[in-house]
Amino acid sequence: MKHLRLYLSSFSWGAVTLALLALLVLANGASAGEAFCEACQGGGGWDPMAKLDEIGNPDAAEKEAVMPGLSTAQKNRVGVWNKPLSGFEGSNASAPESTEDGNASQSQIVNKTSPARVAKENQEIVRSERAQSMIAPLQQTNGTIYIDISEDSTEHISGSIVIPYTELLNHTAVRSEGEIAAILGGAGISRDDAVIVYGDCMPCGGGPAPATFVYWILKSLGHDNVKLLDGMVEDWTAAGLPTSANASALPAKVFIPEVNSNFTADYSYVESGQAQIVDARSIEEFGNSSIPGAINIPYESVISGNRLKDESMLERVFGILDKERPVVVYTNTGLKASVVWYALELLGYDARLYSYENYWINQQIPDQEAAINTTA
Repeated sequence: MKHLRLYLSSFSWGAVTLALLALLVLANGASAGEAFCEACQGGGGWDPMAKLDEIGNPDAAEKEAVMPGLSTAQKNRVGVWNKPLSGFEGSNASAPESTEDGNASQSQIVNKTSPARVAKENQEIVRSERAQSMIAPLQQTNGTIYIDISEDSTEHISGSIVIPYTELLNHTAVRSEGEIAAILGGAGISRDDAVIVYGDCMPCGGGPAPATFVYWILKSLGHDNVKLLDGMVEDWTAAGLPTSANASALPAKVFIPEVNSNFTADYSYVESGQAQIVDARSIEEFGNSSIPGAINIPYESVISGNRLKDESMLERVFGILDKERPVVVYTNTGLKASVVWYALELLGYDARLYSYENYWINQQIPDQEAAINTTA
């Protein structure tokens, strides 16, 4: 039980440690964390907008194939700047508006989106056979249990049961496997049932992150027959499918967990150097502080509206990564990182989920032990 809880409770921390963590993060924010390329570290008179013009304008340098074999500029553009490889419209990118201090804000640089990219993302998303094994289409499936994991949903897919994802957490820590098994069994779910997860979290910005997080929890408990719905309730309604204001109640069952630790990273694994480390937070957070050697791929880069991007676009997003090496992806708590973890799984990567808080807690343990030994 202790071994199993180690993985499922890897996002837990104490109040005292959390306070210490907050101070450490604030202190570390004064200097940028290690980034993928020299360009990301700033300084030296480097002009970010000039570089964006250079790598964004298809006429500025020799054209190379997008896949396979990304050039360094293409890798930086996709993996660091989170920009499409098609380039900006015209020969030059217009500079973003200046902030009150006269400098262009980082968010303005990152959020400048070309019309070509918008048109591309608005095209119909095509799902491969592999994707269909993980993503459920907007159609009723007999014999399947639909789980709405939203916090305060008032409209559900007809026949759905409701398990808000927050019920699977103890504050910010994932509950133990026994607690989660009791919740799932009480809701009428066993490991033999086919399950489709859907729902969002408006307080955390919407999108599929809570659903992919619950998907990760179920997979970590050995539930293999689980999929993510390809959209939200509003997409279901737009497709002319039935919804209800009332959730369903199923007879209780027994859910017997069989923990699979292959979807979770721990501190020793991160420090071992075996895996590529992906920071799925915003570029601002990444710039303030990150795990040394991490590559920034913001979680928004893998989604289009409420849906996961198709595989051809995900291949571009992850073009900077080596598919032959494992990947660890993290955000502060791991919740939003689960979307990137899910996308990596979809493409066949060996991916594991982690949290930045867990990293910082473990970073401070040697210092705390040394302080104790000094005062003893």
